[in-house]
Amino acid sequence: MSNSTVPFLPPVRTLPPSQTDQRIGLFGGSFDPPHSGHRHVAITAMKRLHLDWVYWLPARGNPLKSEPADFYDRVHAVRELIGHHPRMFVSDFEHWAGLRYTADVVRGFAANCPRANFVWLMGADSLQNFHDWKNWQTVAAALPLCVVSRPNAGPRALRSPFARRYAANRLPERDAALLPFEAPPAWVYLKAPFDPSSSTQLRTHRQKS
Repeated sequence: MSNSTVPFLPPVRTLPPSQTDQRIGLFGGSFDPPHSGHRHVAITAMKRLHLDWVYWLPARGNPLKSEPADFYDRVHAVRELIGHHPRMFVSDFEHWAGLRYTADVVRGFAANCPRANFVWLMGADSLQNFHDWKNWQTVAAALPLCVVSRPNAGPRALRSPFARRYAANRLPERDAALLPFEAPPAWVYLKAPFDPSSSTQLRTHRQKS
C-alpha cells in the first residue's frame, strides 16, 4: 500500500457568508501563474491590516494582458500556493457570475455581504497602471485599497495617476490597521521586504523549458 497522501488544498469558496462583518481582503489578478510574491502581498496585508480573511480572485481574463491560462488551472494553482493557511480562500466568483471587470466583482461582493469591511489588495506594480482599469475610479470609491511594495515599482506607483489624484486620502503607514474601517476613497502604501518573483519571468521560463 502506498504511503502517499493527497495534499491538503483549501476549498473554493465563491463568496463569504452573507451576514459576516469581518475584515476581508480581496486580492484580484491574473495569477498566471501565482507565485511567492503574490503570497507575500497577501500575507503582508493580512498582518498589517489585521484582516480576518483574504479572498484570492483569479480573473477570467485581463484586457491589458495576453490571454491567460485556463481559469480553473489557475484556481488550482492558487489553492496549492495558499496551502494550509486557514484564513485564505480562492474564489471562482468572477467566472461563476460571468463578470469581467473589477468594479463589477467588488459590487457583487458588497451586495452579498453588506456588513463586511472589504479592502482591495494589490502590489505596487499593479498600482502603476491602475488608472487603465475600466471604471478604476468606481473601484476607488467602492472600497479602501491596500498597496504593498514590489521590486522596482515603488517610485512609479507613488507617481501614478491614482496616487496623485487621491494623495489626500492616503493613510500613514502606521495607521494601516484602520484602513478596513475607513470610508473610501482611502488607501495605504505598505513597505515590506521585497520578493522578486514575477509571473512574467515564470511564464517566459515555462515557454523556454
